[in-house]
Amino acid sequence: MSRGTVTKLASGAALAAVLGVGIASSAQEPSPLFELSRRPTSTMSNPYRLIESWPTLRPGMEWGAAIGLIPDGTGGTWMMFRSEPPINYINADGQIEKSFGDGMIVQAHGFCMDGDGNLWAGDSGPFGDDPSTAGRGFQLHKFSQDGELLMSLGQAGVSAAGEDTFIGPTACAVAPNGNIIVADGHWPRPSTAQQDGDRLVEITTDGEFVRAVGQLGLGPGEFMGPHALAFDSQGRLFVADRSNNRVQVLDGDLSFVDEWRHFGRPSGITILADDTMIVADSESGASIPGPPVAPDGPGRSPRNPGWQVGIRIGSATDGSLHHFIPGTRPEGMAADEAGNIFAGLTSGCDVSPSGGCLQKWVPR
Repeated sequence: MSRGTVTKLASGAALAAVLGVGIASSAQEPSPLFELSRRPTSTMSNPYRLIESWPTLRPGMEWGAAIGLIPDGTGGTWMMFRSEPPINYINADGQIEKSFGDGMIVQAHGFCMDGDGNLWAGDSGPFGDDPSTAGRGFQLHKFSQDGELLMSLGQAGVSAAGEDTFIGPTACAVAPNGNIIVADGHWPRPSTAQQDGDRLVEITTDGEFVRAVGQLGLGPGEFMGPHALAFDSQGRLFVADRSNNRVQVLDGDLSFVDEWRHFGRPSGITILADDTMIVADSESGASIPGPPVAPDGPGRSPRNPGWQVGIRIGSATDGSLHHFIPGTRPEGMAADEAGNIFAGLTSGCDVSPSGGCLQKWVPR
């Protein structure tokens, strides 16, 4: 099928590979709950189709996990991925027009655009002990759209919850007052990283620390690996509190309002102008390391078992759930007002019908 053709998601062995069904060896069959979480079908409404072979990388580039996405409203998107160069602009035709940031980021995580059009790119640092990254990572970088480095926040190589350090920034979003809210704290993390202190950090666009809220925990207003952020039309902040298997709803003062668990184990979240909320679940059913206080067990334990991975589409206004896209497992999540959904994969890229780690879903 030619490039740009709109198709349904692939089936069979390729789909199983996208979903990670084949990760268990023949000596250890997947558990029924794991298989349930990876099933590629659903009876829920799915009004979207996937575009094949979109986008196209430049010659010599290789795909890395696509984790940060900022649509431009024309059908194109800025993308941050775990390869070189990490920051790229992709036009509506799927062609890369700009690339920059080579050698600056250990582990791409968190991507947002401020009111002046500057790009904020997070570096959560390595997920485990890695001597080769010593003295690097755990920072937030501010770039112009031409690739000029305007500012770097945090201390390179230092993972700590301070006013001038991050545990590991995973997401950012622009608040109604123009400040940047940063989700801080990824699981898993290196043994040398601070093992608690998961929080939200508010900074100005000049890089001034304003405040930090929250701590590691399971309670209201506490966080465990906050992984994505989005504001609704009322100025409420929705936090993908991933390792707590919930979306937390906070008011304009970043105080707890509610928690929603029916959007799965949220890795990515985006909210449109009409308060349509789109949530990516990439981890349900997987055995992933977590902190001792994790709700589904310490160490390497099955997370949110039985829940199905995919993309859930509902309302930030009332929490209702309307549609579900099965057969995909994205972490990165974004959408535009034209109805395009951009989904970033961190695994299964080589067998995705999109041709790589970035998927573009469009209305049928």
